[in-house]
Order: sequence, then structure tokens, then C-alpha cells
Amino acid sequence: MARPKSFDREEVLERAMAVFWRKGYAATSVRDLVEATGLNPGSLYDTFDDKHGLFLESVTLYRRTVVARRTGPLEDVI
Repeated sequence: MARPKSFDREEVLERAMAVFWRKGYAATSVRDLVEATGLNPGSLYDTFDDKHGLFLESVTLYRRTVVARRTGPLEDVI
């Protein structure tokens, strides 16, 4: 039986987002992501399937948090 996940998913996504932002998608390795997030490779693959899956979830978090903060006041005006 698998152990329950014991990490903050949003924190992992934020750390991954910072690596992707700094290095770019193509230059970011799974090793970079493992080092930045503190996850072991098995947990990374089990949770996000692969680097691309982690990237997509990171972009979704970015859109939900950063973009929403920047466009929120504009939507109130319209």
C-alpha cells in the first residue's frame, strides 16, 4: 500500500514554477525539479506523471494566482 503524500502540492508547484521561469522549460531537468521541490523522483512521477505534467500544473497555478491578481481590479471596472 502506498504511503499518503506528505507535501504541500501548491508549494511544490511554486518551487517548480520558479525553476521553469528561471531556466525555461527545455533547459529544466527532472533533477533540477527534484532539487528545487524536495520530492524524490518517484513522488514527482507518481504525482505529476512527468516534467510536462508538473509544468502544466505550475502554469495553471500561475494563471490562478498571479494573473488573477493583476486582472482582478480591471474586471471590477468592466
